[in-house]
Amino acid sequence: MAREEGKKVKMKQSTASRVFDLCNTILMVLFCITILLPFWDVFVRSFSRAQDISYMHINLFPKVWTLDAYKYCFQDNEIITAFFVSVLRTIIGTVIHILVCCMAAYSLTRTDMPYRKFITAVLLIPMFFSAGMIPMYLNMKRLGLLNNFLVYVLPSGFSIYNTIIIRNYFFSIDKGMEEAASIDGASQVRIFASIIMPLSKPVIATVALWQMVGQWNAWFDNMVYCRRSANLTTLQYLLRRMLDSLTASTSTAASGVEAIGSMVDTNPDTIKAATTILVVLPIVAVYPFLQKYFVQGIMVGAVKG
Repeated sequence: MAREEGKKVKMKQSTASRVFDLCNTILMVLFCITILLPFWDVFVRSFSRAQDISYMHINLFPKVWTLDAYKYCFQDNEIITAFFVSVLRTIIGTVIHILVCCMAAYSLTRTDMPYRKFITAVLLIPMFFSAGMIPMYLNMKRLGLLNNFLVYVLPSGFSIYNTIIIRNYFFSIDKGMEEAASIDGASQVRIFASIIMPLSKPVIATVALWQMVGQWNAWFDNMVYCRRSANLTTLQYLLRRMLDSLTASTSTAASGVEAIGSMVDTNPDTIKAATTILVVLPIVAVYPFLQKYFVQGIMVGAVKG
């Protein structure tokens, strides 16, 4: 009797678990559809002709596949220059951010560092209070960073929020490895470069992805600090100018970005869709290579006994 009751209980738990998994799967599929369907509509628009685009419903497939929008994007020197500026600021900005935050986090893990708690408190203040846009602009102007590429990477080179996340991960690393390296004569720089950084790949990859997405999607600093420099225009700010010109007027032809679509069999909306795909594609391509570090337990088996 006891065995039969136990089997019935297991069957009931198993059925409930299957029902839950089924409902959870259905909800996740519906959620994914709400995300992927608008993106698919933009993708279809980028490969469609101007006369085939419907604004009344989602376009599931192009009536006629065409590369006119992408041809225009790669023939336009402004779009190509903006693309390389965005790639360059993303790479350099992410590298500087990771190096500065990791070094700051490592120094804050040294319990014997003088005034460690006071320095941490001082660094936390800007996270809650900001001087505002006007003082920031005046500061950039006095530093000579207006219409300068460094304005993209230096102000974002440090984040106390990311530093605290990295610091907390550094605290989880077994101190025995540092002590063993110190006994062998390794310096703090050698310990940081050869032990701490390799063991911190998950948190470094996570913070790097955050910073890459932030740098890649940034456009406001371009508008404020480098608006007059055409060679420093980012792809995201160029896309915003397209959106503004499309919203302001679709019937008046102008030069530059506002005349998009006059050279090919397309309209500003197809160019906007193609540019959006070019903006999203690099991040989508990089994400799978960093995703594995989010769940990887790098410390499992690192210390024996």
